[in-house]
Amino acid sequence: MDRGLLKTTALAALSTAAAICLLYFFADRAVDLAAHTLKDSAWYAAGKSLSLLADHHLFNVLLFAGFVWAGGAALGRGLSPRVRGILYCCLAVAVAMIVGDFLKWCFGRFRPELLFTQGQYGFSFFADNYNQHSFPSGHTLRIFSAATALSLLWPRARLPLLTLAGLVGVSRVVVTKHFPSDVLAGAFVGLFCALWAWRIMRGDGVDKGQEINHEDG
Repeated sequence: MDRGLLKTTALAALSTAAAICLLYFFADRAVDLAAHTLKDSAWYAAGKSLSLLADHHLFNVLLFAGFVWAGGAALGRGLSPRVRGILYCCLAVAVAMIVGDFLKWCFGRFRPELLFTQGQYGFSFFADNYNQHSFPSGHTLRIFSAATALSLLWPRARLPLLTLAGLVGVSRVVVTKHFPSDVLAGAFVGLFCALWAWRIMRGDGVDKGQEINHEDG
C-alpha cells in the first residue's frame, strides 16, 4: 500500500467534498441558470463540440479496441512497454467509468434539466433514471482519467492534456448537462483512478515517463 498516495487521496477527497458542499449550496443553481441562457449561442455550440471528445460511445469503442489489441499483442509478443502502457490507459479509464456509474446510481442527483422544467434540485439516491444521474459527471471523469494516464506516460504533454480535460469539464456546465460540483467530482474520480492504476501498474513495469510509442524490445 502506498501510504503517500493514500494520504494524498484522503486529503484531496476531504477538500473536494468541502468544495462540493459549498458549490451545492451556494453556486450550482445560479451557475446553471446562467448557463441556460446561453442555449443556441456560439458558447453552447462550442460546449457541445468539446463534449464530444469524452462521449461514452467513443470511449467504449476505444477501450474495447485497446484491450483487444493489447491482449492480442501480449499473447503474441509478451508484455512489452507499449502493451503495458496501453493496458494502463485502458485500465485507468475503465475503473473510473465503473466507479462513476456506481456513484451516479448511489447519489441519484437530479440533472439541471429537471431544475429548469420542474424545479427539482438535489438527490433522490439509488436511481436508475438518466435524469437522476448528474453526479459525478461521466464525461469529466472519462477525460480526466485518460488525460492523467497519458500525462503520466508523456509528462511533457501534461499541461495541454489536463487543460483540455478541464475545458471538457467546463463544457458540461455550458451545455447544462451538469452542475459545477458534478464536474469537480468527476475530475476527482478520473484523476485518482488514474493515479491508483498507475501505482498498481508500476509494479508490472510501467515506469514514469515511459512513452508507449517506443520501439518494443
